[in-house]
Amino acid sequence: MSDATIFVLIFGGLFVLRIVAATIVFFYILPRGDRCPNCDAPTARLKTGAWNRLVPSLRSSWCLNCGWEGLLRHGPLTPQPQPSELTKQA
Repeated sequence: MSDATIFVLIFGGLFVLRIVAATIVFFYILPRGDRCPNCDAPTARLKTGAWNRLVPSLRSSWCLNCGWEGLLRHGPLTPQPQPSELTKQA
């Protein structure tokens, strides 16, 4: 093999490994569950066909309080209040 081929294979492989490592790190940086990373409020799930089919381990979310929109990993959901709790007087 020529020196140029070895050079391209080594540096091309390092470039691909760098992209794979960055993707794995950024995946685990994404928060789990349905809480907004900005204001810690529950988020609403968005139905985006392309993302949900392309990357099923992520969910598109939108925060009703601060307007944040982004991706979250699947995880524990915030329990919804019961109707009896919503009508109680303080």
